[in-house]
Amino acid sequence: MSNERPSSEKPEADDELVVRARTDRAAFGLLYDRFYPHVERYCRRRLFDRTIAEDVVSDVFLQVASHIRGFTGRTETDFRRWLFRIATNAVSAHLRQSLRRQELWDAAAPDKQLGRNWDTSGGSHPSQAGHDVLDWPVIYRAILELDERDQSIVMLRFFGDCSHEEIAEIVNATAGAVRTALSRTLSRLREKFNPTPTATEEIVPKG
Repeated sequence: MSNERPSSEKPEADDELVVRARTDRAAFGLLYDRFYPHVERYCRRRLFDRTIAEDVVSDVFLQVASHIRGFTGRTETDFRRWLFRIATNAVSAHLRQSLRRQELWDAAAPDKQLGRNWDTSGGSHPSQAGHDVLDWPVIYRAILELDERDQSIVMLRFFGDCSHEEIAEIVNATAGAVRTALSRTLSRLREKFNPTPTATEEIVPKG
């Protein structure tokens, strides 16, 4: 006899868990366990310091816990967008208040690996191709040269695993505007690291 559960006995739907979490500590704990790793990774890649990131993530979930009763969303997607909006605002506030850009660059220097969700193609699903050949500290410095909004879009996409639609909700833009900004930003980064040779460079012989 099969040990698989009938479809009617599947684990509680994520959407129902979100609704229950407003008044049920156990349900909120399950959401915390589920989303903490994603938010921590996003904050760590924005701040590039594990200890600082963990402090910020703690503040994020304290805010979530404090305001969960007033959260009006009814789906996991609603909750995810709300959570990453809070995380993005918390990171931005911390960068403005506490960190200088040079300190971030110095922190980035010892780390030579980009991570597992970078894909410069800008496709619908982040890819693992090419990670090992990227010099993360150099790329991180380039990202820090972007304005705050573009930094958020890039990091949400590749380290928050957020869709274009989710990012749009988080940064208060349209999905189309997010796609355009992401495409423009990735093109700038590609050009920075793989500049197109000029006509002169192409015809002048080396040596």
